[in-house]
Amino acid sequence: EVDPKPVFEKKALIWEDDMQLYFKFIDRTEALKADYNSYLRHHPELRALMADFLKFLLLRKPQDVVTFAAEYFAPFSKLHTEQSPFQTSNKSSPFKKQEDLN
Repeated sequence: EVDPKPVFEKKALIWEDDMQLYFKFIDRTEALKADYNSYLRHHPELRALMADFLKFLLLRKPQDVVTFAAEYFAPFSKLHTEQSPFQTSNKSSPFKKQEDLN
């Protein structure tokens, strides 16, 4: 006669309660923060770019922040095609005008 396979119940993994996993998480978090801060120190233009974006965002206060951010950063994308300024001088802005928001 064949013994039935044992059934093991799944135990919930609560990593916050597991000291080893918790300290791995803390160490990784600190390493990432240090890496991010180092990157920011070596790229001051990023800080300026984000400051400009946040100022513009707070001035406009759009309802859809994600679309607003996508439109704001689209010109910085490698997928964004360069166009002559003469072709776009009469084109409306992709950003909503202040009177449209009221």
